[in-house]
Amino acid sequence: MTSQPLPGTEAARHGAGDADLAIMLAAHRAFRRDLTTLARVAASRSAGADPARRRSVAASWELFKRQLHLHHTAEDAVIWPALRSRLAHSEHALSVLGEMEEEHARIDPLLAAVDAAFPGDQDGLGDVIGELASTLTGHLTHEERDGLPLIGVALTAAEWRSVGFKIARRNGLSAGGEMFAWMLDGAAREDAAATLGSLPPPVRVLYRTIWQPRYARTPRW
Repeated sequence: MTSQPLPGTEAARHGAGDADLAIMLAAHRAFRRDLTTLARVAASRSAGADPARRRSVAASWELFKRQLHLHHTAEDAVIWPALRSRLAHSEHALSVLGEMEEEHARIDPLLAAVDAAFPGDQDGLGDVIGELASTLTGHLTHEERDGLPLIGVALTAAEWRSVGFKIARRNGLSAGGEMFAWMLDGAAREDAAATLGSLPPPVRVLYRTIWQPRYARTPRW
């Protein structure tokens, strides 16, 4: 299992539509970031020796799972149904959306396997994290190649923003604040600017004054 950075989104194709996918791509980068860090933690025999370090790793793992659940739930409950309704005439689009949901279903058992190996089975932990990383990054790449372009095909920029508002209402303000602080943790300047630039100005103020400082108070990994 490698601890090198996992494949990113640079070569991904996102269609010709004008929907702003910055937040989706920021979440994908954050999942890859955490998977890379998780692999490095699993490879370190000293990671479990310090109680404070164990607590920070456990908190980060729980945050990763929470963000993945929110992301996949938003897709399954809001985004894919909107696309399926608009693209019902396309067998290809419906096939892709079905594949997205099937891949989501394969990931939950892998999260449970990591939970079962964490923290006692140090030898087995590396293997299950490797399988999780391979499966999830494969899904993210597939989604970027075939799933996200459907948003530009099916929805206008205004409709996509409406989908985003619906997801935000479902998640609530507190969960949304944690999500943005997590997504932008260690993000490149241009990526952070693109993500924050997609938000209304009052939300950007909340991020800078409340969400990010609150997130930074908890040690990570």
